[in-house]
Amino acid sequence: MMRDNYRALKAFGIVIVVALLSSSFLGCIGGTQITPDVIKNRGKLIMGTSGGFPPFEVINETTQQLEGLDIDLAQRIADELGVSLEVRDMDFTALIGSVKTGQIDMAIAGMSITDTRNGSVTFSSPYFKADQAIVVKSDRTDISTTDDLAGMKISVNQGTTGDYWVADNLVATGMVAAEDVHKFGYASDALLELVAGRVDALVIDTPVAAAYVANNAGIKVVYTIVTNEYYGIVMNQKSVELVDFVNELLAEMEASGEMQQLVDRWF
Repeated sequence: MMRDNYRALKAFGIVIVVALLSSSFLGCIGGTQITPDVIKNRGKLIMGTSGGFPPFEVINETTQQLEGLDIDLAQRIADELGVSLEVRDMDFTALIGSVKTGQIDMAIAGMSITDTRNGSVTFSSPYFKADQAIVVKSDRTDISTTDDLAGMKISVNQGTTGDYWVADNLVATGMVAAEDVHKFGYASDALLELVAGRVDALVIDTPVAAAYVANNAGIKVVYTIVTNEYYGIVMNQKSVELVDFVNELLAEMEASGEMQQLVDRWF
């Protein structure tokens, strides 16, 4: 009898462990629902971003804190919810996964809305429009169009639309070797690769390219690649109420002129 009880308890324990593991696994696959009430009860909005992407997110040299258009937008959402804001700075490629697993409530990181990304997360209404730009050192005279990038070494912010554009239009066509594309989790590191002379060009979003040129001597924008991209706030696909809340706020900010004031502050 004791042996039978032991076997039963052991079997029951195995079932419980399997159930817990399955639940955990399915939770990661299915994502996490974050609602405005969940955030309010917690008392803070957890927003993920990726620094070094001016003027959307950049380190303030005095406070050593991130600031920028995206940070202000996140603070506006937190204020509307009546909670504090926690900003988590991470590798750009980690943002979508962090949203899906509920590690962050949303990501605001100058992220373009694409069909591929929409397959795993939900974007808010657009809040900014951008294209891609080619940035080179000021003394370069041999690069002025995309055709001139043939055979060159290029740096990109990994996982961004600039990275994808290079892959689709330069690597896939044989113009640039895959090993000559230097990819970085932070845009600022991609810039440093150009400044250090380890690549011939940087492909990055137009507003960020303009900010880099304005704040770093010795580089210039030589060409704009018209891609007609729109930035959106990234949220979990299950967080329908939060998406609605954010979209309503964005619409109000747009109608009142508050969004334009926010853009004007940083541009």
